[in-house]
Amino acid sequence: MQFIQRALLTIVLAGSASAPVIAADRLSADYHEPRGGQTALVDQAKRFSAWNVARMLGDPQFARALDKRLAGEDKAVMLDTLLDDVRQPSAQTKASADKLRFLDQRVREHKAIARDSKNLLEVRLYTPRGSDAAARPDMSKLLVAYAPAGKRSEWSDVEAFDQLGQVQLLDARTPPAMPVLIVGINAREDMRAGMAYVNRSLRAAGLQSAPPKIAPKTASSMAAGDIDTTRLDRVSLANSQESWVSGAAEVFAIVSGVQPDQAKAELSVVDMPYLDYAGTAYTPNQIMVFWSSYRYGAANIQLFEHDDNTNYKDLAVALSQSVSAILGVFAPSYAVIGQVATAILQAMPAGWFSNDDDYIDSFYTIERGRTYENHRGAANNATVTLSPYLLRAQ
Repeated sequence: MQFIQRALLTIVLAGSASAPVIAADRLSADYHEPRGGQTALVDQAKRFSAWNVARMLGDPQFARALDKRLAGEDKAVMLDTLLDDVRQPSAQTKASADKLRFLDQRVREHKAIARDSKNLLEVRLYTPRGSDAAARPDMSKLLVAYAPAGKRSEWSDVEAFDQLGQVQLLDARTPPAMPVLIVGINAREDMRAGMAYVNRSLRAAGLQSAPPKIAPKTASSMAAGDIDTTRLDRVSLANSQESWVSGAAEVFAIVSGVQPDQAKAELSVVDMPYLDYAGTAYTPNQIMVFWSSYRYGAANIQLFEHDDNTNYKDLAVALSQSVSAILGVFAPSYAVIGQVATAILQAMPAGWFSNDDDYIDSFYTIERGRTYENHRGAANNATVTLSPYLLRAQ
């Protein structure tokens, strides 16, 4: 493993500050770095992982294990789980497995979620719409692709590898007519771990109140422990621009406002794991705002899409510093609520607001106790129905 460790050492140390290239001669004589200069660590990891998986398909045991795992409805499996299934791997498969596990660890460290997640890399099966579900493709003959770097709106080609490690180019906008394996980041796990890290960091920075506790009711005070909230009853997106190689969208919300008892912003990151596709109405009945944490009975709700390259430590620091810098020492007022939302947008990576779709929409000044029916966001991309909801004490 020394050659892959040497190859990755510079990008691990550099983190998100720069994007060095993995030298081809340190990976394998058969592996060639793509044209186009330097890319981010996660983008390199996806490409190198896809190349390794493609080469491993020549091992019948690996191909059988993959076929068995992808026979279910999910059509996806974590790479570490898959590698554990191969009991007697070939020498090449074992060497590739070591590289993939090492790379998974480095990606989690880079994204600051090694403490919160054990695995991130996955392989999933893309099947064309209308294909026979009962027909099982020969795994050993499939191409292995990965989501390209850069803005999805600018993708033209998707690079894929065959069993010999040779490159085949697929159309990024037109889904292929044959099944394709896709190696990448498990966005659901990445989001879960990342949201845990960011919320923990916001609490440590004094920008998030402790979650409310429901106190038991008593005979003398039946409503003493009830909690006033706002619930998301319905949500839909007009556009998510997901390519076939990206799979379903993964969306999260940042709820923000002013803390009730001090001159500080209040931020909470909320996962929305059900919100997968544009043009579909979802009815999650999800609590979005706990009003005990917000002054003036008003808060903002802003929606963002998961990005594979997100470094959650950088995101948490950017949110904390940007909000604090813009607000400074302020005299609490109703107008500050909107300034908090502006600070959040300024804290996000610049690429999220450059004709791309990682920023979805903003709902400013959502008020306590008010119902919002088919309410459109400021960017006119998301529509929500919100209603007051009293969370009853036990």
